[in-house]
Amino acid sequence: MVAERRLRGEWETEATPKRTLNLFADGTYSLRLSGKGLGFVSDVLGPEKGAWHVGDNALVLVRHDEGGAEETRRWPINELRPTEAVLAGERWIRVARKG
Repeated sequence: MVAERRLRGEWETEATPKRTLNLFADGTYSLRLSGKGLGFVSDVLGPEKGAWHVGDNALVLVRHDEGGAEETRRWPINELRPTEAVLAGERWIRVARKG
């Protein structure tokens, strides 16, 4: 799918606190918080990890919590350009393209 190929890579939010989202070619993702205090918390707990795909013009993130329950989030793809994307109304800037 074209949108999935275009989304692969590393993205950061423009807004603070900054979040970093890595969308890997194997269909997994890593979401990390950074910024004062939050970066430390993210380092201690580790990044959020799970699986991702694109469906119905939305980025779908699926993860399992400690109890094994599945949590699914749908972020509508409002804009998708080579160097930036707007997901669920929030602007993300491409840091690096992967796979």
